[in-house]
Formats: sequence, C-alpha cells, structure tokens
Amino acid sequence: MKRIQFIRSHFFAGLMVLTPLAVIGWILMSALSILWGCYKLFPDSWQPDGLIADQLVSPFVATLISIAISISLAFVLTIGVALLGWASKQFIGKKALEFLGVVIQKIPVIRSVYSSLDQLLRTLAVGGGQQFSRVVYIEYPRKGIWALAFVTGPAQGPAVPSRHLNVYVPTTPNPTSGFHLIIPEADVRESHLKVEDA
Repeated sequence: MKRIQFIRSHFFAGLMVLTPLAVIGWILMSALSILWGCYKLFPDSWQPDGLIADQLVSPFVATLISIAISISLAFVLTIGVALLGWASKQFIGKKALEFLGVVIQKIPVIRSVYSSLDQLLRTLAVGGGQQFSRVVYIEYPRKGIWALAFVTGPAQGPAVPSRHLNVYVPTTPNPTSGFHLIIPEADVRESHLKVEDA
C-alpha cells in the first residue's frame, strides 16, 4: 500500500520533470534529422553515389556531406533567428507581431497556449525579468505558510503607508497568473535567489 501511495504521490512530479525534457529532446532530434537528411534534396547527379563510383567510399562521403550541410544550416538558422529578433525590435516588426498576436487571440485553443507562453517568456527574458527587483518569501495565504514572491518595487500612493512593497505571488501550475499584494517590508524574508532561478 505504501509503495502504491509513493508511486501515486511522485508520479506527476516526475511527469512534470520529464515532459519538458522530452519535448526539448524531441525538438532537437527532429531538427537534427531534418538537417541530416538535407543532402538528399540535391539532384541525383550531386548525390555521393553519383559522384563516387566506389561503394565503400560513398557512405563516408555522404556522412561528411551531411555533417557539413548540418553545420552550415545550423549557422544560417542561428543568423536567421538573430535577424528575426532584430526585426521584431524595429517599428514594422513590432506592428507585424502585434497583428499576429491579434490573429492568434481569435483562435480558441491556440490563444491560451500562446498567451501563457508569451507572458512566461517575457517574464524570463532579460528585459522582462527586470520588472522584478528581487525574490522574497512572504507569509501567504496565512501566518505560518510561506510563499515565494517577486518584489516589483516600493509601494507608493497617498493611502499607502511608508516602507511597503509591491509583490507578485505566482500561482501553480501557471506562473504567469498570480496575485499582486502590498505588504510591509518588515514582513518579507530574503530568499537570496536570482529572479531567473526562482
């Protein structure tokens, strides 16, 4: 009975660790297999079998060609992604991304996935991560229970007492949604974590 309870209590935790790793592995393997087979798109006269009559040398040459093409395409892809990032920061690129976001928001299932990933990536990005100045622990939702919170800055306003902080408490399993709280600075405990690590 204890074994079944152990498996049941830890299965989903293991699944949450395995799923992102499996998705990343699948994406990398798919990309590598596409890059590896690119030489087959060349005309028959350019294929290693057509260039080299010796059947013992031909597979070796095909492997070398695959490696060279894979490295070249990976380099071109890296440059292309960097250019896409540069274009997205320009005026026309920003407008195009805004238009694409509006179109995606009209597609029922995809819009929730897109908006969650977009918010999460903006939060974790170098620019987006700067909206959180530090990571602290607060007693939430009641005394004796501690929650991780991100400090967004000092709380200011005519009705806000001095030495209070604006904090963001993310929810589980979607950390892009959460609560904004204003709490006294004396009630926070430093976590000594980086924003990215938290």
